[in-house]
Amino acid sequence: MRQNIASLVIDAETLKAIDGTLATLEKQLEDFIELSAEQRRELLKLGPKSEVFCRETLSVMERSPGALPGDFDMDAVREDREALDQVRPILSRLRMLTSRANDTEMALGSDLYKAALEGYRFARASGAGALLDELKAQANPRFKSNRKRKGSDDDNTPT
Repeated sequence: MRQNIASLVIDAETLKAIDGTLATLEKQLEDFIELSAEQRRELLKLGPKSEVFCRETLSVMERSPGALPGDFDMDAVREDREALDQVRPILSRLRMLTSRANDTEMALGSDLYKAALEGYRFARASGAGALLDELKAQANPRFKSNRKRKGSDDDNTPT
């Protein structure tokens, strides 16, 4: 195999530890909510400029509580602001880990795919009889509508 972008061996003990860690994370983050696509579309989005406006406005509101209606829950607003500030570094780390996991999955899949294509080409070039027939039978449905484009240098299609 000429391509080996990622090389990874995860032993059973490590898998068990990862699973336990993820279970702990899921338990610790059980108060995090899940929104539907429609709910996400309907929400106001807090971008950088909006955040500056909100923080400055909240600061003024805290200094002038008499200007707010009696039923305005400033404590809940403070809690939301504090929670947002706490969630962001957690989310940043989770995104980094997810990105690395996605990249690793992609690289491992690419390594596997590249090796399979090389093996197929080797079997085709060597005329490996029964092996070639079996590989062709398995590959044909996969590549039936994905033929090599005219002028393409990248041959990813077994023929």
